[in-house]
Amino acid sequence: MIYRLVLAVAVMTALIGATAPALSTARADAASGTMERQLDELGAELTMLVKTDDATPNGDARRAVELRLPARTYTNAGVRRLQFTERAGVGVATWTVESRKQTERLVEVPVRTTAGTDRLEEPGTHQLVFVLTRSDGQRVVMVHRFKSEAAARSGHA
Repeated sequence: MIYRLVLAVAVMTALIGATAPALSTARADAASGTMERQLDELGAELTMLVKTDDATPNGDARRAVELRLPARTYTNAGVRRLQFTERAGVGVATWTVESRKQTERLVEVPVRTTAGTDRLEEPGTHQLVFVLTRSDGQRVVMVHRFKSEAAARSGHA
């Protein structure tokens, strides 16, 4: 009887050990897939914004979006961080899942952040406003947190 118990525990331990890496990969893939889908949609919105709207100093051209950072669960590794940056004059988004960083190109103009949007780390929904404006004679997309409509008129977001 005791041998059967020991054998059962050994077999269960081996099974769990064998499936843990696959589960970890699947969890990371779920989180990255969620971010890729959202950022593809955001990239299309920002590309349309840049192609169809004029960059004005007061930031009349804008797109309000919601981005959801997945939380860490049993089936999802969660996103630790999302950042918007500029690389070689192109706006990109970089996110971290577990210890892997992934980057996706968003738009052909630089993306600049404000203090509240330089790094998104809290899981859940983030309401952001992307504003096409001019800075030093160059068209840029600024990222702001969403505010009320009255505040948006006076402060770009």
